[in-house]
Formats: sequence, C-alpha cells, structure tokens
Amino acid sequence: MTTLNRISASMRVMNDDKKRICSVLGMAHDVEAATVGNFVDAIETLYNNCACTARMNIALEVVR
Repeated sequence: MTTLNRISASMRVMNDDKKRICSVLGMAHDVEAATVGNFVDAIETLYNNCACTARMNIALEVVR
C-alpha cells in the first residue's frame, strides 16, 4: 500500500504588501495550528503590530 509520509515543513510570513518578513525552515511537520498562530501573533507584535499572513509548506515523501 502506498503512503505519504510528512518529512519536513517550512513557513513564510508576509506583510500586507506580500513582502516576506521572515521564513522558518526545518519546522516540525506535526506542529499544532495554535502554535503557528501564536508565532505569527508574536511576529506581528515585533513588526509594530502590522497585520501579517503566513503560509506553511509541508514536503511529503511517497512510500511504495
């Protein structure tokens, strides 16, 4: 049976102009949504309370 195994994750945080504020590489691929949300809230605070958006990419390995 073929399965998909999560092997790595990364996240990019952007401001309203879609310019990257920071990138996080090598994140835990099983991180909880609340933890990521808290991280983005902290980045917004450090970035003078500017609204930010975040995108998380997860790499999967196909195991046959």
